[in-house]
Amino acid sequence: MPVLQLNDQQFPLLAGTTRVGAGGEADVPLPADPGLGVLALIDRTGAASMTIRRATPTAAIRLNGVLLGAEPSPLMHGDRLEIGGIELRFADDNKGGATQFVSAGDIAAMAGARRAGVARATAASGGRLVSLVDGKEYTVPSGGLVFGRDAASDVVVAQDEVSRRHAEIAPTEQGYVVRDMSANGVFVNGDRVQGSHRLARADVVRIGGEEFRFYADVLAAGPTPVVSLPATPSPAEPPSMPKPTHPAMMSAPTPLAQPAYEDPRPVLATLEILNEGPTKGTRFSLRTPLAHVGRGEHNDVRLNDESISETHAKLQRREDGWYVVDMGSTNGTYVGGTRIKGERRLDGAPDVRFGGMKMRFGVTSAPSSAEGEAKGTRAIASVERPRKPAASAPAAVPAPSGPAKTGVPVVAWVILAVIIAAAAFFMLQARA
Repeated sequence: MPVLQLNDQQFPLLAGTTRVGAGGEADVPLPADPGLGVLALIDRTGAASMTIRRATPTAAIRLNGVLLGAEPSPLMHGDRLEIGGIELRFADDNKGGATQFVSAGDIAAMAGARRAGVARATAASGGRLVSLVDGKEYTVPSGGLVFGRDAASDVVVAQDEVSRRHAEIAPTEQGYVVRDMSANGVFVNGDRVQGSHRLARADVVRIGGEEFRFYADVLAAGPTPVVSLPATPSPAEPPSMPKPTHPAMMSAPTPLAQPAYEDPRPVLATLEILNEGPTKGTRFSLRTPLAHVGRGEHNDVRLNDESISETHAKLQRREDGWYVVDMGSTNGTYVGGTRIKGERRLDGAPDVRFGGMKMRFGVTSAPSSAEGEAKGTRAIASVERPRKPAASAPAAVPAPSGPAKTGVPVVAWVILAVIIAAAAFFMLQARA
């Protein structure tokens, strides 16, 4: 059952609406000034769909440190709430059950992204982790950062293979160290941690099915990094490529190094991410009148966020404009802050939210056929190499003006040479 945790107390969230605040009207009473009254409303629809909204326009509610707006926001296991200056945790028993043990074969398949380049040692300051799943950023405090499935963890990873207290990252005299406290292991750059491991800048830490990239202040002076460089070859010895000490340290070529494919189809509409974080400003171009949005790989617009359903919604262009259609998602689709039921026409450039991902939708005027042909011609011309002038094209060269040049033809010289040779031959025969 979903609950709100206040210190050691748990308040069940039943079906319908739960009032949170101070005073006698609150279902979840907070140790605050009773005059504040009810501040937040938590709506539970179905077995797992939970949303929170402000009870009054002036109520200050923070969800994971972000001030809640006028529209409702979905709640996820481990979310931190600040209501009336009091911190609470949202927990769901379905996400906090017993750990599911992963087989050795599955663990071997968990090798994830790796750091590219030489490891750079870090100081014990400036530590932070950026989720490679949803782009959220977590600062590592002086007391350390705890990862786990329990809602009381600093970073909640609500997956069956994750332990309640799975791992901890904390600063030490040697920099930041990750310590494994789990049954199924912690992986750094695809290799399983044995006990504890010192982190280098840009390391990728995998916990369960989620990956986090580590950053910290680079160590200004100190010992040589973990991966040492080979010695400089002597002049008599030809330089050779250094062999990696471990095959797993080789990083695969990044797709960014490949030439980007330019889709020739015109852009009909765009979706731009508005959420704070590294993915803010990411824009998706819609080039077909029907596009699906969701977390699954089959979607046209793929959003890697746990609040997004596998097939969340679809965007469809019709005769009278664009429509967004909710595909029965768990955490809903919102237009202008209002959750839609079924479908809604998108007028102007509204803000559209899929689960916890807020985006701006915009329509791009499709170019006419003549304009498209002109653009295509220019595109071809821009990549076409200039041709060298052909050597066998005298007709294209204007004839020189003035009298024609005079001289003895080559044929006449040849005939004269033959005659002289024949005369010499007969003269020699006559003397003989």
